[in-house]
Parts: sequence; structure tokens; C-alpha cells
Amino acid sequence: MRSFPFKVKTEDIRAALRVGVSVGVPLLALYALGQIHFAVYAAFGALASLYGHSETIQRRVETQLVAGAALVATLAAAAVYSATQGPEWLLSLMLPIVVVGTGTLGTVMGWVPRGEIFFILVLLVIAGIPLTPNELLPAIAVGTGGAGFSVLLTLLEPSSTVDTRTLLYGVRRRTQIGSAALDRTRHAIVITLAALAATAAWLLALALDIGHPFWAPIAVAALMPALTPADAMRRTIHLMMGTLGGVGIAAVLFMQEPGPLALILIIALCQAVAELFLARNYGVALLFITPLAIGMSNLGRNLPWSPLLMERLVEAGLGAAIALVAIIIGSMVLTNITAPRINSET
Repeated sequence: MRSFPFKVKTEDIRAALRVGVSVGVPLLALYALGQIHFAVYAAFGALASLYGHSETIQRRVETQLVAGAALVATLAAAAVYSATQGPEWLLSLMLPIVVVGTGTLGTVMGWVPRGEIFFILVLLVIAGIPLTPNELLPAIAVGTGGAGFSVLLTLLEPSSTVDTRTLLYGVRRRTQIGSAALDRTRHAIVITLAALAATAAWLLALALDIGHPFWAPIAVAALMPALTPADAMRRTIHLMMGTLGGVGIAAVLFMQEPGPLALILIIALCQAVAELFLARNYGVALLFITPLAIGMSNLGRNLPWSPLLMERLVEAGLGAAIALVAIIIGSMVLTNITAPRINSET
């Protein structure tokens, strides 16, 4: 099997193409139908394609089904909030619920990519897009279609040998095994800190009135997976560099004011390239996840790019600072908890 730089194999290239197609085709279809204002919902549903990169086909379909359902549920909650013009305090409660819920589900299922970055992105971006009650069901349907199309492309892979009859059994068995193996004390600390840090970043960005405050908690979510490894600080620096570098790449891509069709192609390309690095080097993947998130957030909205990029840069720094404090606190707490265990075992 032929290999490429970063130990990328031919099958990885095929997977990247599949991921690019999974988001590109629904967006192009909506563009052709003149329904580009619904494109953001399809794009967020298609994020399901990024999950399960290094897994077998059977296991990847299980992962994508659960991750896709979680993405659609988050999208639906955010869309209902927008259509009913919910109060801001309610969104501040929904945010930690999404972090805890999806973070726990992802940990139990063993998702790659780790973390809650995509779910926070979906919740806060969709909640901020004006939506009428008449548009609510179509928006959710388009999001569901985006997730479903991603799973369908995985099922249709040439090497696919998926037994659809055992999918639900496989999901149930994975959750049972993951729950049994979960270090509940450690997970409770990690997920609580992630929820508190993301919510604090969101509230602080709101208070500072920077604009588009969702970027701050998204930056926190990008960095918080660094809490669990022993080399947390080094990993944090790599992830911070990836996030800030991604803003620079986004500036190059979007300062040319791409039209809707060009934006769709950029999103599809970024999602495909991110797929190549998600399981290998999350810091490198963030170079492409960041412009992917920025591009998706502006699908069908036609907001000026310069303020959007500056806000993303400022709030990335704000979120990184809050995440760094949370990681330091979390590492100290985990060290104090694990040290007595090690001493008692010896």
C-alpha cells in the first residue's frame, strides 16, 4: 500500500475524498436549488463524516451514527432556541449541558476526534442565526440529511462489509464496555472543568462585547483535550499554535471575499484535509478545522470577513488563556488524586 508524508496511506486519501464529498455534495445541491441559506445546517450535519477515521468500517458506521445523532440533536435544540427567540441565560445553561453530554458520550464511545469542539460550534452558531418557525423543520431536516449522507457514503465504500442488523447491538455493547472502563472520578473532573471553562469563556466574551462570542468557547474546546495526557502543557502549546495558525490560513482564504460556490469548495477541501490529520496530529488538524469552522459559520450569511477574522483571533487568545488556566488547575487536581492511589498500591 502506497504511503505519503505524515504516514498518510492511499486508504487515507480515499477517506479524505469521501469526507470532502460528504459535505460538498449537499452544499452544492442546496446552492443549485437556490436554498443556500440552509447550507449551514447541512454542513454541520456532515461533520459526522469526520468521526471514526482509523476504525473498521463496521465500527466507523456505529461511531458516525451516534455522533451524527448527537450533532443533529444539538442542531435541533439550537434551532428551536433561535426560532423561539430564547433568552440569553438559557443558552448559557444549554452550553454546559452540551459539553457534559457530548463529552461523556464521546469518552464512553471512544470517539476520535476527542472533545466537544464541533458540538459547541453547532450549538452557538445555529442559536445565533435568525430562524422563523416555518423554517425550523426544514432546517432540522437538512441537518439530518447531511449527517445521513455522511453515513451513507461510508456504507457505500468499496471495502464495506457492514452488517446493518448488528449496528444497534454494536453501539450498545460499546457504551457498556466504555462505561465499565470509565474512570468516573477523573472523567467528572475533566468534563466539569471543560464545561466551566467553555461557559466562562462564552460569558466573558459576551461581557467584553467583542462580537461573535462563540469563538472563545470553541477555542477552549479545541485545547481542553490536552488535559488528559501527562505532557499537557506541551500539547496545549501545539494546539494553541494550530488554532492561531488556522486563523492565519483563514485570513488568506477569506480575505479574497469568496463567493458562495468558492466558499463551498473551500469548506469541502478543509474538511477533507482535516480528516487526514485528526487521528495523527490534532494541532496540525486545527490548521484546517479553524478555517473550516469560520467558513461554515458564514455560510449563507454574507457577513464581512475582516471583522469575523479579527474577532476569531481575539477570542482564540481569550479562550486559550481560560483553557490554559483550566488545564493547570485540572492537572493539579488529577495529580493530587492519582498520587495517593499510586502510593497505596506500592
